[in-house]
Amino acid sequence: MYRLIALDIDGTTIDRSGRVSAENRAAIREARAAGATVVLATGRSWQEAADIAAEAGCDAPIVCLGGAGLADLGEKRLLEHWAMADDDALGILARLQEEDLGLLAFAGDRLVVNERCEAVFRHYPCPAFHEQRILVPDLPDYLREHGMSVDKIFALGKPEELPPLRRVVEAWEDVYITCSGPDNLEILRRGVDKGTALAALARRLGVPMEEVLCIGDSDNDRGMLAVAGMPVVMGNAAPEIQALGRYITDTNERDGVAKAIRHFLA
Repeated sequence: MYRLIALDIDGTTIDRSGRVSAENRAAIREARAAGATVVLATGRSWQEAADIAAEAGCDAPIVCLGGAGLADLGEKRLLEHWAMADDDALGILARLQEEDLGLLAFAGDRLVVNERCEAVFRHYPCPAFHEQRILVPDLPDYLREHGMSVDKIFALGKPEELPPLRRVVEAWEDVYITCSGPDNLEILRRGVDKGTALAALARRLGVPMEEVLCIGDSDNDRGMLAVAGMPVVMGNAAPEIQALGRYITDTNERDGVAKAIRHFLA
C-alpha cells in the first residue's frame, strides 16, 4: 500500500483543457478512502494550484514552486520554502533581462513579472495568478529595493532560444535548472527540486519514501521520480522521462492518473 501519492498537475492530473477528469477525481477519492494521502506536486505557486487541488479533491499540503516550497492550502501559506541566494537570483535575472524573454520571479507569496510575461499571461484563467502578480520594468531592481528573496525564476521564450541561455545560466554553480516544457526554463537553488520537497513532506507526514508513489511527465519531475518508492510516468511523457519510471501509465487525455492509482490500489 502506498500511503502518500504525489501528482504533478500539468500534463499529468489535468487534460489539455486544464480540467481534472471525472475518472481522475473518482480515483483520488478511492485512494483517500483506502487511507492514502494524495497531494499535488507542481511547478506552480500554491495560489495557482489551489483551485485544481479543490477540483481534484486533494486537501493535504502541496509541493509547489517546482520543489522550492511546501504550502498548506487550508491556512493559505507557505509552510517551508527554500530560496535562491540573492546574488544568484538577481544576477541571473539581470542577465536574462537582456534577452526578449518573459520573466517571472516567485518571491514568497508574490509573483514579480516583466511586460512580456504580462502579455503572455494576460488572459490566463486563474484569478489567484493575477492577484499575486506585480508588473515591474526591472525585476532585479524591484526585488533588491523591496528586500524580496526569490524562490524560483521562470523564463518563457521560443524553444530555439532557450538551450544557449540555459548554458549561460549554468555559469552560476549554485542553481538547478529544469523545465516544464520546451518553451521555458525553471531555475531554483541547487539541491532543491520536487524530490527534496516531497521527501520533506513525507517526513512531516511520517511516511517512509518506499511507501510514496508519484506520477509525473516532465523534466521538472525528475527529482521526485528519483526518490519515490514507486515512480510512475505518464504515457505522454518524452522517452527520456519514461525511462525514469518503474510503471508507465496512459496519457493525461486518457485518465492516466486514474489508471495508475487503480492499478496500485488493486
